[in-house]
Amino acid sequence: MTASVTAPAGEAAGLTEKEAARRLAETGPNETATRKSVRLHSRVLAQLGDPLIMVLLGAVALTLAIGDHPDAIVIALVVVVNTTVGVAQEIRADDAVAALSAMSAPHARVRRDGAVRDLPAAEVVPGDVLVLGGAWQRLLLLAAVVTSVTLGAGLAAEALGSPGRACSSSPCSPRSSVSSWDCAPAW
Repeated sequence: MTASVTAPAGEAAGLTEKEAARRLAETGPNETATRKSVRLHSRVLAQLGDPLIMVLLGAVALTLAIGDHPDAIVIALVVVVNTTVGVAQEIRADDAVAALSAMSAPHARVRRDGAVRDLPAAEVVPGDVLVLGGAWQRLLLLAAVVTSVTLGAGLAAEALGSPGRACSSSPCSPRSSVSSWDCAPAW
């Protein structure tokens, strides 16, 4: 079972192919930017640029200057191990991001010119009406119900027209979240 995201009036049929082509030319493809691979020596230098590592390298220099070679070796080993672990974690993180990018949806169902079409995800543009199904449909339905109930509570309070409203000159309007209002009725 599929359901489409409801669009504002006049856009229920979705974008026209001409408008979608214009927006695609204007905004570019719907793809994540590929990151240039970072060289190993750049990763190592970035790790060594950490302030704590710089303090440890200073400690190595001081312990060598006073002739305490065993302590200098231990501190240097800590720096080497820390740098190795940090570079390895960066490489694994980059590999994970690349794998997630490869797993992204290769296609999307959109409504254009009143018909549902299966398009490459890179061709989806701002304003397209996406056709969703399954878990997405249930999630959207839940969000719509929560929003309706929350907004309905505020609108019902406004409709009562309580004379003790905190802001009688302006209607209630949502601010940063659905549950916070610029003004509320004084009960």
